[in-house]
Formats: sequence, structure tokens, C-alpha cells
Amino acid sequence: MIKTPLYPDNQTVIYLLKIVESIKVVDFKNMWNAIWELRGTPQNTVDWKNPDIWIDQRLHGRDKEIALKIWNESNKTVNPRYTRGTQFLINGYGLIEEKQGNYKLTEKGKLFISSKNNDAVRYIDTQEGLEFILLHLSAIGKSKRSDFIDAWERYLKNNSNVKKESVVKDYLRVRLSNLTNRNYLKREGHYYTITKEVEKYLNIFLQNIDEYWKNPTLVKESELNSKVNYFVKEQREILRSFLEKTKPYQFEHIVKHLLDAMGYEDVEVTTPTNDKGVDVTGISQNGITTVKEVIQVKRNTKSNVSRTVLDKLRGSLHRFDAFQGTIITLSDFAKGAKESAFEKGAAPITLINGEKLIDLLIEHKIGIVPKEIHYYTVDNNYFDDDNEENID
Repeated sequence: MIKTPLYPDNQTVIYLLKIVESIKVVDFKNMWNAIWELRGTPQNTVDWKNPDIWIDQRLHGRDKEIALKIWNESNKTVNPRYTRGTQFLINGYGLIEEKQGNYKLTEKGKLFISSKNNDAVRYIDTQEGLEFILLHLSAIGKSKRSDFIDAWERYLKNNSNVKKESVVKDYLRVRLSNLTNRNYLKREGHYYTITKEVEKYLNIFLQNIDEYWKNPTLVKESELNSKVNYFVKEQREILRSFLEKTKPYQFEHIVKHLLDAMGYEDVEVTTPTNDKGVDVTGISQNGITTVKEVIQVKRNTKSNVSRTVLDKLRGSLHRFDAFQGTIITLSDFAKGAKESAFEKGAAPITLINGEKLIDLLIEHKIGIVPKEIHYYTVDNNYFDDDNEENID
């Protein structure tokens, strides 16, 4: 049963468990209460981002000592202001207990901090829905958070008391962050994929799979999502093959259409005889200001774009009165180009490789026709005899 809001990162849990074991219960609670009383209001907010500053300014005596201990002994990664979620987890799952006025790790707590993958960690992951997320992503493949929010919402409906849409999304967001920090998920832009490291983890879990995943409807739904995802991957490859076959001027106009769809203004394809290494120009919105931008298009798919190309584009900015540039390619970028893209003191150059370009084309519906599939599942809870809504 999912019960932990403000879900923490596992490393944060480990740090706090190790640190509080040497702190008296009353001291820790006093420190937390002191911080809580200073938290401010929506109308009068308080900045808690930098503990090096606020601990010294706002806390005194033992409260200050405890806060500094947490901050420094966690290698300045655990902000004492934001430990509420961690407290919910370590108390809710019995990882720590109070003995003679001191915090002591329980056997579960000792096991939790002993390794990255153990029975205590897996039990909490199962209870809190993290294994469901990994299983679902392993079935549907590379996906945006919005692609599986519906499945997550159904899971929460059966395994928690969470109903509010914003809370559903936030519960998913923090758990994805946890799994990404543990290197079980890889995030590229808006997309998530499982890593090779997670395969062993899931194999252990699948040997003891719970009743939820024995539900034939959920198995079929997972299979359906997997087939849809496979079809989408095929379409991505077909889209790439069409892009590879386009002529240079066609590719430049595709980029123009993309920039138009992204909200750029005055987008123009330059004339081939006088482009000075620039293929497309446009004006983008940067905060409250507009910025002239130049774009170089490299359809080449056989080699990565080198730093030389980036340097030449940067050198052409002044000829177009441009502030920044972008290079778009169907291949990728050499290490030197990536390192130089946002070089200190130099004009920024955005790099968009083939995968990112396809993501943008799909997102803005360039060269594709969006299709929707609607299906339904029976709400078992509706037919539950104990459901008060069904009783007159």
C-alpha cells in the first residue's frame, strides 16, 4: 500500500539513517520543530536552497549543531529542511526505532543501508510502486511520463488513497527521480528507458511476483502497450529513413516547418550561394526578450559533427546580428563539439542530434499523423459489495 508522500532518494535515506543513529531523539525533533516554525507562508516565502547560509542565519545552539551535522556528514546533499519525506519512509517501514532516548537502526534499517539491492529495499520498492513503474517501462519501452500516467493512476487507485490529479503526477515524478538516481532508469529529455542494471533487479522480483501482476487483464494491457510501443518504434525508424533520403534543401525546409511549429518568428531558409554556413534563421523567445538565432543543418548520417563546424557557425553569428546558434544533424556530435557548445564567455550553440530531432518532429506533428487508441477496463471496485456508493 503506497503511503509515502515527498518520496526521497535512496541515498538520502541512507545518509539520514546513518547520521541520526548518533543523535538523541529529542534533539532531532527540536531541530525539526525549529525549522518548521520558520517555514514561512505562500505570501511570505522563505528561501531554503542553501543550508550553508540559512543554518547559520536561522538556527542556534543544539538546533544549529544538528542541522550542520546532517548537512556536512551527507556531503552537503541532504538539506535538513527537506527531510520530511525521508522521515515518513524510515518511520513507516520501521527502519529506525527509539531506545532510551536515542535513535537506533532496526534490523530492517541495517539491511537497507547494507547494499543497493536487498530484501528491505525491494520490499519498500514493491509497496511504494517503484517496481510497478520498472515493470511497466520494461513492457512499453522508451516513454514520456505522460505515456504511462494513466496506468500509474489506475495502479494508485488500487493501491493507495491518492485521488487528486496533481498528487498522482507528483507521486510519479518523485519516484521516477528516485529510480533515475539509482541508475535503474535513464532520462533523455522527456523520455525514460530502463537500464541494463535493472534487468537483474527485475528478474529477482519476477520470481516472487505479487498478486497484482497475476491479474490477466493487467497482463493483456501490458502486452497491448508493448505492441503499441513496438509499432511506434517502427514508425520512428521509417521517419528517420525518409529524412535520410531527403535532399539538402528539403531537409532545410523541414527544419523551417519545425521551427515555425515551435513558435519561432520570421523563419527563413537562406540562399545557398550566400548562406555563410547558415541554413535557416529565425527569432526565438528567450524569457521576455526575443533573440535572433541562426541554424546550421547537417543531414549527414555517416559521421558525427565536429567542433570545427561549431566554431565556424559561432564565427558567423555577427554576420546575421544573431545572439545564439543551433546545429541540427541526423547523426550526433563529437566530444569536442559537445564540450564547446556552452563554453564560458562564448555565444551558446544548441546541439540537436538525430534522436532529439525526431522527438521534436513527433512532438510538433511534423511529417507524422497522430493516431489515438481508446480502450477500457472494468472497474472491479465498482462491483465491490463493500462499496458504499452502490448501497441505497
